[in-house]
Amino acid sequence: MHYCIGDVHGCFDEMIALLEKIERQDKDAHYIFVGDFVDRGPKVWETIEWVMEHITPDGKYQSVQGNHEQMVMQWYLEYCEWKSKKLRLSPPPQPNYDFMEQAKAKGMLDPVALKPIMDFFLTLPFHKVVTVPGRNGTTVTYDIVHAWYDYDEPEDSGQQYMDNLWRREVDGNFDSDHIIIHGHTPTLTILYVGKKHSSPGMIVYRKNAINIDGGCVFTAQIDDLPGHLCGICLETLEEFYSPTLEERLPMKERIDYLRKYRSEPDPFREELLQRLPE
Repeated sequence: MHYCIGDVHGCFDEMIALLEKIERQDKDAHYIFVGDFVDRGPKVWETIEWVMEHITPDGKYQSVQGNHEQMVMQWYLEYCEWKSKKLRLSPPPQPNYDFMEQAKAKGMLDPVALKPIMDFFLTLPFHKVVTVPGRNGTTVTYDIVHAWYDYDEPEDSGQQYMDNLWRREVDGNFDSDHIIIHGHTPTLTILYVGKKHSSPGMIVYRKNAINIDGGCVFTAQIDDLPGHLCGICLETLEEFYSPTLEERLPMKERIDYLRKYRSEPDPFREELLQRLPE
């Protein structure tokens, strides 16, 4: 079966635990990550090393490109230009987040050493399509992107790429019966918290759209809401979390959370389940 994994952001331990959890019940699992492996998290370099070793265009582990990979590549071009100048009187260009610090700590703050990473990021596509069996002989198609997919834009247009990497859309997909799987906007944010049929820090469903960015990397910054690294099976919509809600919250807080956010079936999820085999 096929499993999509949300934004990792250097949460390497949680990523490995999530993959192991899925593998225990499906040895033949195939994975598609939604990008954003770098920045913010505690083990960014371990994550980079793992994805460069495992992710391929059409193998067991695949991924689309995230906006944080795109930002790092843009910084790299600026850094190479600065590095090539004989008189570097100005300070080096700084990335938006902490990639430069991570590279320096690993002794790899050199264009030649960083080039294989940038070359790998360049291999990541903006969009992947997975089609699975649906109910009554039909099929269900998933468009997997980092941020969003715009069905009014040509597949290879510059605006489509911008939407794939950057667009924040939280209301759903009303333009196609394809299901968009995306991350980019953590479900811990104000765009979801307090909204009906939203589970902060967990997978959130909308009309023909599923957000799998549970904001795992932000958990330490938000005391009263749990963040998770999320995974979802495309054939069944079974959800996987690392750590689990039980591991994130004590019993009382967990019961309160479930009562507040998951006490009744989600109509968006139920609608999608009706399209998949029973």
